[in-house]
Amino acid sequence: MMLVAVALPAAAQTTAPPGSLVHWRGAGIERCLIGGREFAPTDLDGEPGCLVPVGLTRAADIVAERDRDGQRERLRIGLGEYPYSVQRLEIKDQSRVDLSPENLARVQRENALIGKLWAHQGKSRFSLPLGPPLEEMPAGGRFGAKRIINGEPRSPHTGADYAAPRGTPVLAVGNAVVALTGEFFFSGNAVFLDHGNGLISMYFHLHEVFVEQGEEVARGSRLGSVGSTGRSTGPHLHFGIRWQGERVDPALWLDGLEAIRTVR
Repeated sequence: MMLVAVALPAAAQTTAPPGSLVHWRGAGIERCLIGGREFAPTDLDGEPGCLVPVGLTRAADIVAERDRDGQRERLRIGLGEYPYSVQRLEIKDQSRVDLSPENLARVQRENALIGKLWAHQGKSRFSLPLGPPLEEMPAGGRFGAKRIINGEPRSPHTGADYAAPRGTPVLAVGNAVVALTGEFFFSGNAVFLDHGNGLISMYFHLHEVFVEQGEEVARGSRLGSVGSTGRSTGPHLHFGIRWQGERVDPALWLDGLEAIRTVR
């Protein structure tokens, strides 16, 4: 796969849309930094670099830094246009849309538990591209879509949806430790994998879960099966990625590496 790198001027800067990635290439990188968060460089197409996330809900420019050959370098990333569509959904169970005080409290507890995962770092266990989360990948997506649920505007869609029959095996996209499993209000039966170096993959609405928290899994291992648990309109896999705590398009990590902007 041939990726074209863009040479930047001394005052390094570029633009990228929300939910995307920028691979800031260079040899001799000791560490990458965003807002005080440190992480290791990532190889892409055989070249190392800082893989900088442009979060889906980002509202301001990003200033990334890296230490290379004893020097501190900076890259400013301006936000491009929001490129995603609008998705309209009808959910029959209105209690999954307008939350009771009890359900709202439950969601807040779950979000606090899940939110602890985003700070994880550790040694990288993955290589790019990641493997497919389903053996046969159907067309899917709608990452970033601005959702209208039962006529009301809601948060944008933070993963990619892949329709598949109930019971279809769901696979680990890379070597990882099972960081968390459980049954959650919105995501239903879910598995969160920690691939190291700030990469977390997520698998939602599962019918069954075959792994336990703390278990080590290899790329291609069966994690569970496709279902329609939680807030779901039918059997499908919601596959999501968090990179350095940010929501980014999961398709970029699978077969979309050529869409990652590269700069030097």
